[in-house]
Amino acid sequence: MSMMSGVRPTKGYLMDMKRRIGFIERGCEFLKLKRDHLAKELTASIDILKGRRSLLLNNLKEAYDALTAAYISLGPTEVESQASSVKSALKLEVLPMSVMGVRYPYVKILSKPQVTAELDITLAHASGKVYEILEAIIQLAEFEARAERIADELGKTNRKVNALENTVIPSYRQVIKFIESKLEEESLEELVRMKRIGGALASRRE
Repeated sequence: MSMMSGVRPTKGYLMDMKRRIGFIERGCEFLKLKRDHLAKELTASIDILKGRRSLLLNNLKEAYDALTAAYISLGPTEVESQASSVKSALKLEVLPMSVMGVRYPYVKILSKPQVTAELDITLAHASGKVYEILEAIIQLAEFEARAERIADELGKTNRKVNALENTVIPSYRQVIKFIESKLEEESLEELVRMKRIGGALASRRE
């Protein structure tokens, strides 16, 4: 089916098409701004992720070394005995956050495990490192979810912009050009007709 099927070459239809393309172009500009902002947010999130992953790897190594030292110093039985003094559990609350309409989870730590007895210095150091790892993992997961969802929305927004710029807007412009051409033809035909009528009337008067 021709793209021009159903097109009415009238001034009213032309004005309507121009209003539509104006609205679409403004929407496209908004989507471009959103795309650019999302791209900046994604870049920032990826940079933060790199730093947090590096920090997590360092914390994991330090925690492993600290736990190894505790096991060597105290022995497995004593480590397990002292570890039983850790009471309560890690409690979290997942809250919604948003950037440019993109929702992602924000993890809030409500409470941390509590040590109810005095630990050996080596085990106390190891437990501190383990707590740091827990927080680092939570923060890393949060930023990974944020980056993933921003990247997904960025892809969708970019596809919309490309569709508008490469398909929708050119189609509307082609229709507008077609209508303007038809109206110009009609205007010229009307001008020629009026001249002929004027010439015929002049001949009758002679």
